[in-house]
Amino acid sequence: MERVYLELKARILSGSYPPGTRLDPTQLAKSFDASATPVRDALHRLSGERIVESWHQEGFRQPLLAEADLHDLYAWAGSLLGIALKGQSPRPDPPGMLVELAHVSAYPEAVDSLFRAIAMGSPNRELRYAIINVVERCQRFRVAEARIDGGLRVVLAAMEDDYRFGRWTALRSKITTFHRRRMAQAGRVVAELKPRSDPLR
Repeated sequence: MERVYLELKARILSGSYPPGTRLDPTQLAKSFDASATPVRDALHRLSGERIVESWHQEGFRQPLLAEADLHDLYAWAGSLLGIALKGQSPRPDPPGMLVELAHVSAYPEAVDSLFRAIAMGSPNRELRYAIINVVERCQRFRVAEARIDGGLRVVLAAMEDDYRFGRWTALRSKITTFHRRRMAQAGRVVAELKPRSDPLR
């Protein structure tokens, strides 16, 4: 079950299934070379994490988020990260206390690395779990974000520098601004993710 869960979760978070796609355990089992039972168990687990939706007697599907839903998700992410950074004091000797982040250039992986690092720095286990969950739920939107906002990698680089040097107040401010911009662009992200019935000409 764990193998199926991890592989299915990776597919979903990568955006392999368009919004609204029905996730049928029997069909998925064939692609995972597994029986339907571990697939169904994995889907229930992912439903509990709010990564997929489940409907009584109607099975599972990839969530169909409206603009307001994504707006709220971005607001929640910004609030959680702000709480994790609240009360942190600047490091007394920043150059000697740099914190390593994953060295990745692509925006989706880089933002994931930064927010996970912030989560793991919190002493509150429940807060860590909540941030990791919201980071995972936002993963499938990152490519669309980068397509509609070309300056995001530069913004993220500034946040990474604040994190490495322990400039927590500046980082909190940038994270708030970052998520407000995401909220303002939520409608465009949702539109970008909608399947197109006809190829673009």
